[in-house]
Order: sequence, then structure tokens, then C-alpha cells
Amino acid sequence: MIAKHSSWVLLIVAVALACSCGAALAADNSKDIAEGHRYFLRYCASCHGIDGTGNGPVAKTLSTRPANLRLLADKYGMPLPAARLAKVIDGRDAIRAHGTHDMPVWGEQLYASGAGTKGEEGIGAVLAKIVAYLNSIQDRRTAGR
Repeated sequence: MIAKHSSWVLLIVAVALACSCGAALAADNSKDIAEGHRYFLRYCASCHGIDGTGNGPVAKTLSTRPANLRLLADKYGMPLPAARLAKVIDGRDAIRAHGTHDMPVWGEQLYASGAGTKGEEGIGAVLAKIVAYLNSIQDRRTAGR
């Protein structure tokens, strides 16, 4: 009888630990999303718009319309491939609308702005948070079609 009770107790403890770890991960993720949103507004919203749909105030002046970032999951799947998107954002994987064309290479801008100094995180952490935010704004109605 004691063995039966101890296995139930172990199961309950395991479930409780799993839930608390999940809650901690969710809290960390929500913090990353909030910080990613802050970086998005600072570096991306002028072209991609506050809502990420590509309608920022600078968009009208560009020869190539900024991407609707809410539809990235249609192209890349979910979760978004953070390493691949980071290469696009920071210029390592330049695409037609980036670099010397329409979009600044944000890797240079992030380094120049001191990401990694004065209390800000390194560029890798900044990019990861921007991608966490982008994951959170994907249009779930179209993603994974």
C-alpha cells in the first residue's frame, strides 16, 4: 500500500515540477517577447510598421515594399528559424531588399549602437529577442498552410 502511495506522490511531484518549469519558461519567453518588441520598435518599425505588416512611415519611400513580418511562418514554418532570420537581419545573408538596397544592414547598426555595452545585451541576444517577438505576431490563420 505504501508503494502505491509513493508512486502517486512521485507522479504528483513530477507533474508539479513540470508545470513550474513550464511556467518559468513561459515567463522567460514573455520577457524575451516584450524586450524583442522594444527592439523591434527601435530598429524595424520605421519600415515594417508598428504592427509588422510592412506599412511603416518609411515604406512609401522605398522601391521595394518591406515584408509583412506577420506572414514569415508561411515561408519558414513555426517556430521561426532564429539563426536564419538573424542572418537576414544582421546582413550575413543579404537579400535583395537589404544592405546597400533598401534595408540597412542591422548587424552594423547594432554593433555601432553598442549592443553588448552600457547595459544592453550582445547582438546575438538582441536578435534572439526580436525573433521571439516575431514568433509571437505570426498570423496563425495562414501559418502552416
